[in-house]
Amino acid sequence: MRDHEVTRLLDDAVASVELPPGLAQRVMVGSRARRRRRLLLSGGAVAVVVAAGALVLPQLGPADGGSDGGGVGPSAAADVPAGIVGLDGRPVTPAQVVAVGRVGTETLVLIRSEPRAGERAAGGQALEVLVAPDAGEPRRLLDYLSYDLACVDGDVVCASVRSTGSGLGVAVARRSGGRLYVLVQAPPGRTVEVVANGVPHPLGAAPRGAVVEVVAAEPYEEVQVWASTEDGRRYQIPWAPGAVLID
Repeated sequence: MRDHEVTRLLDDAVASVELPPGLAQRVMVGSRARRRRRLLLSGGAVAVVVAAGALVLPQLGPADGGSDGGGVGPSAAADVPAGIVGLDGRPVTPAQVVAVGRVGTETLVLIRSEPRAGERAAGGQALEVLVAPDAGEPRRLLDYLSYDLACVDGDVVCASVRSTGSGLGVAVARRSGGRLYVLVQAPPGRTVEVVANGVPHPLGAAPRGAVVEVVAAEPYEEVQVWASTEDGRRYQIPWAPGAVLID
């Protein structure tokens, strides 16, 4: 049914009822907006499927454009930029790097840190977060981020995996240039998927980290990070407090 036919039908239906003037026109405007959003979401989902193959390619450069419905597809781990040093002022070693990934025009580097005594006793892990912009010196965004301390309530798979001591993995979201990127790391033998506002973004294996651009206004509420074990069990990697990075 065309827009003018729907408008006429609505006008006829409310002819004998006291309703605000112009209701039909407002309904049509809302309907068009919803259709546009559905088209954008559809386009974003296709882009993610196509981009999933990028995991086998070298690190991708900054994305141009991107869909309002799903963002840009995932990219594999990047190289650690020169000039990255730990809190002790020494250059980081490969063993210290938990994850690294390109985020817009920046590279995020997650460096293993010593957890506080109470958190270590509870199985927690910690890291520091540094960012290296394409132009400029690397800088530290967080001195300390505690993770692996909690599972989503009722997630028995998460609790079971965590009890093995291999860790759940870590996720960090970064706002950069008006975009939102999620950097995820999970232990070997697991695959990762990011779901933003219902749009799935499969990242595959991410032992050194993988990044995907997503569309979300409130990452803690609208973005979930999932990991799957080799035996098919699936659990949610919880956001750590402070894991959404904003300058």
